[in-house]
Amino acid sequence: MRPITFAALALLLFAVLLTSCGRKKETTQTESGKDGENSKSTFSFTELIPKDNKDAVNGDWVIKQEMADAEKLNPTVTNDASAQGIYIYIYDALLDINRETYELFPVIADSLPVVSDDHLTYTFTLRKDVKFSDGTPLTGEDLIFTVKTIMNPFTDAQALRNYFADLKSVELVDGDKYKVKFTMSKPYFRAIYSLGGIYITPRHILDKDNVNEKFTWDMISAAQKDLDPKKFPELSKYAEFLNSEEVSRTSKYVVGSGPYKLDDWKTGQSITLKRNENYWNKAAIPNYPDKLVFKTIQDQNAAVVAAKNKEVDYMFVIQPSDFVENVKDPGQFQLKKALVLEPTYVFIAWNNKHPIFSDKNARTALGYAIDRQSIIDKVVYGMGTLVNSPVFMKSKYYNNNLPQMEFNQEKAKKMLADAGWKDTDGDGVLDKVINGKKTDFKFTFINNNNPKRKRVMLIVIEMLKQIGVQADLQEYEWSVFLTKTKKHEFDACYSAWQLGVTPEDPYQIWHSSQSEGEGSNFISYINPESDKLIEQNRVEFDEAKRIEILKKWQEIVYNDQPVTFLWSEPSRYLYSDRFRNARWYTYPDSPLLNEWWTPVTAQRYKN
Repeated sequence: MRPITFAALALLLFAVLLTSCGRKKETTQTESGKDGENSKSTFSFTELIPKDNKDAVNGDWVIKQEMADAEKLNPTVTNDASAQGIYIYIYDALLDINRETYELFPVIADSLPVVSDDHLTYTFTLRKDVKFSDGTPLTGEDLIFTVKTIMNPFTDAQALRNYFADLKSVELVDGDKYKVKFTMSKPYFRAIYSLGGIYITPRHILDKDNVNEKFTWDMISAAQKDLDPKKFPELSKYAEFLNSEEVSRTSKYVVGSGPYKLDDWKTGQSITLKRNENYWNKAAIPNYPDKLVFKTIQDQNAAVVAAKNKEVDYMFVIQPSDFVENVKDPGQFQLKKALVLEPTYVFIAWNNKHPIFSDKNARTALGYAIDRQSIIDKVVYGMGTLVNSPVFMKSKYYNNNLPQMEFNQEKAKKMLADAGWKDTDGDGVLDKVINGKKTDFKFTFINNNNPKRKRVMLIVIEMLKQIGVQADLQEYEWSVFLTKTKKHEFDACYSAWQLGVTPEDPYQIWHSSQSEGEGSNFISYINPESDKLIEQNRVEFDEAKRIEILKKWQEIVYNDQPVTFLWSEPSRYLYSDRFRNARWYTYPDSPLLNEWWTPVTAQRYKN
């Protein structure tokens, strides 16, 4: 959901602030063997090595395996973590986050913004040497244009737009193209991250006719309240253009100021970026590889074979068995392993609008029926830590006082019985009269052809069968799966959020307003008390008070069980041993591929 840089949080993401900086060596021991059982294995998190840039040279390619095509590469209109892991190399933001210290530092801005005492204005001064990859200077006019595309209520930017809900206007200061003032309608404690994290897109390419200049902030605000495209035809027409596939898939439109630029996109095969030879910021941000190739290999067995055969250089290993058993000795294939603690959590998503899952007692009962620790041991070789909330377990905001959701099928059965679920027809499946109609406790999990997720779901299905619940499994290609979840067209699924490293704001994923349209609250969780605390958190600048608010909010979510929280799991990677400066951060989508370099004698690919 990307690498993740504050604003565009994707399957991402809402943010956390880690309590430690850099990598600490940690070791976990678990009983594992075939399918994660019966023999001892010891796992160590990969350490963050010092920078290794001495004698670094340009050249070579990095070929990364992906399970599916990215959704879109325009950062405004995608909320896909895979896409974000690509477009961060194409676009720049005003500010970025240091992956070791998590401190903000200026990129396109020449310094951190000047913030008014009332937290209502943020004034950025932009560097004057920034250029898009086509040589056109980047100015404040491009920044204002980009913000308008985010705020346009008809663009596919809903997941991103919530971070700008209190933004009133953006304007040049005294007509200076390199000085921009953001004005808020009310304070927002994370505003500096959201405003600073905007990936800037080129006005001269995406708005040749300057139609966005006609869109006043009052007009955009009115459209956000009305949402009737017939009343705002120009806003709607421009949004159709920006939302189109062509704008996010072709090098004609996908143009940024970053270290790489889009070279080619072969649908279902690969996305290739090539070095931006005229990159304005080479002195600070390297771009050593000639090309970054994101190669689609859906089948994970085939992907591991491709890594062994040197057809891909870097891959996220989905199946733990591949990481532990299939590549026991990576050195024989000129590969290395990395086991990285990244801020993530996995969960079972229940569609809270579904008649069966609208009752929190039924959802809670299902949680008791699932032996989470057993699944960790069997499927992920013990490489997982049980979690009980949507905040990263290493965050200072995480509520450690929440009790574990214990495995207790008898308790689950009693809860369901108390909620009116009984097997009245003796077919082995519980049923209940809902809205005047006899309803069996039957539903379907959807999956995105992910083999590890499938295995988890099959185990869960068997566990639920023991309490009289019948679940089936239907698999879809990634884009179809993503569409179904976005449109709330599912009963339940296994899912995950990749979290960020900025101060916590659960609004994007958990506020009820984000359950509308294609917002990130795809489970349709609605609780006014939860909303109230989320809103309080947004306007509280005292961190100690925010911690208190968020811990109370986690209690509400825990008691409602809108999802069944499973575990946080380290990320597993395989990568070629020919690369130098391969650094693994405690950060989403850990490495920065532009930092990797290959000695001339070891380079494998030439342009």
